[in-house]
Order: sequence, then structure tokens, then C-alpha cells
Amino acid sequence: MLQIFLSGLDLLITGLWILLLRLTQAVLCILRYLRGTVFQSLLLSSTSSLELRAYSDADHGSDPTNRKSVTGFCIFLGDSLISWKSKKQSIVSQSSTEAEYRAMTSTTKEIIWLRWLLADMGVSFSHPTPMYCENQSSIQIAHNSVFHKRTKHIEIDCHLTRHHLNHGTITLPFVPSSLQIAYFFTKAHSISRFRFLVGKLSMLVAAAS
Repeated sequence: MLQIFLSGLDLLITGLWILLLRLTQAVLCILRYLRGTVFQSLLLSSTSSLELRAYSDADHGSDPTNRKSVTGFCIFLGDSLISWKSKKQSIVSQSSTEAEYRAMTSTTKEIIWLRWLLADMGVSFSHPTPMYCENQSSIQIAHNSVFHKRTKHIEIDCHLTRHHLNHGTITLPFVPSSLQIAYFFTKAHSISRFRFLVGKLSMLVAAAS
């Protein structure tokens, strides 16, 4: 009996050490990232145009514990990044298309709010705001209400994207995965890919004073 207890205790201690090692490695990665980006800043150009453009993405089932997806988007005013988000979705999506459609809804809400805010500041918009997405199935669902079997399980509020698409508030141009800037907020990347996306976000290295 004592031998069984000691064997179990040994396994418990080994598991705790492995968990502690993984947590330490994660903390070190965060500290290295913070040290490497401490002087990075966003460029808000005074000569930039006053047109909004958005990028929307989702990483389907990326959370290994509950398989919830991650929504990511970024919105530019001209060439300046003014809004971004990376957040786990509240419910489990049954497909990558559904996850992407939910992400598009979150992005649409942010676009609407920014258009209202800028309108209050005297900035008018004569054209719809493009929201770039690389999932063609989600784009087709937003354009075509006939896809009933593929959308009947999605909540009504997710069809907000279709509503504003039909009313000319947004457009949904396709963007290839290689140029999808919102990937920065949903996926892990190689060093070269990370630097490429950082450059697309108009982030600059400010000189230390």
C-alpha cells in the first residue's frame, strides 16, 4: 500500500515539475517578446486618407481545452491602425465557415461603431467599408440568403453582416491567406511571417530617448 502511495506521489511530483517547466517557458517567451517590442509604436500619419478598411479572420477550434475558435480583426483609417481585437468566441463553432462568419459579425459591429464615431467628428463616408476575408464560403453566405441549411444553426445576430452588406455599409472583398493581415491576431507565426505582418500593421521602431 505504501509503495502504491509513493509511486503515485512520484508521478504527481513529476507532473507538477513538467507543468512548472512549461509555465516557465511560456513566461520567458512573453518576457522576450516584451523586451523585443518595447520601442515599437503605431504610426498615425497626418497625411493618411480618411477611408476605413478592415481585415477579419477566425482560427477554428484553436483552444485545445474546449475547441472554441478565436476571432481576430484589425481596422485601418487610411494607413493607420486604429482598432484591433483578438478574443475567444463565446460558443463552439461547428465549422471553420461558421467561425469565420462569427468573426465577420464582430468586425462589422466595430466598423459600424467607428463610422458613427467618425461621422460625429465630421468625417463622412460616401463609399462602403471593405472588410477583407479569405474564407469564400463565409463571403457566399453573406451574399446569398439561400444557404439555409448551412446557416440555420447560426444565431440571428450573426446575420448582421448580411444586413449591412445589403444596405451598402460594407463590402466583402476576398483576400488570399498570404495577405490576410488579421492572421496576426489569430495564429502563431514564424519569425519572418511575424515581421512581415508587423510591417503591414504600420508599426515602427521608435528611437529610445
